[in-house]
Amino acid sequence: MKLQELKAKVYELVGVNTTKQLKAKYKDIQTLDMRLKSSWEKTLAIVQKSQSEFEEWLENPPEEYKELFSEITEALEEYDHKSAKTKQLVQEIMSIADDLEELAEETQNEANQIKQEVKVAKLISQKARLN
Repeated sequence: MKLQELKAKVYELVGVNTTKQLKAKYKDIQTLDMRLKSSWEKTLAIVQKSQSEFEEWLENPPEEYKELFSEITEALEEYDHKSAKTKQLVQEIMSIADDLEELAEETQNEANQIKQEVKVAKLISQKARLN
């Protein structure tokens, strides 16, 4: 594997963009000379070993973490439920707001029509007085 490909693979696995970020995440590689291909090969081995160990740990975490993960899962499920309910309520509120806007528009139109009728009635009344 070419040096550039090796670097790209390590950066991708770790989720960083620079050697400085990489060394900050992995103390084991701080003394390596990252100009050398062998250092990048060692780094790749360290990263892969670390990720493998983490995946094994995730498959069988200690009891205290199992309880925490369970609590987190419950909290996420409750959040999802409340989020869905909130979205439903927002939709209902939006529907009510739309209905109120429509009602307000209709009421305004009726008020304008009544004003027009009052003006016409006044004009008719004034003409009747003049006659």
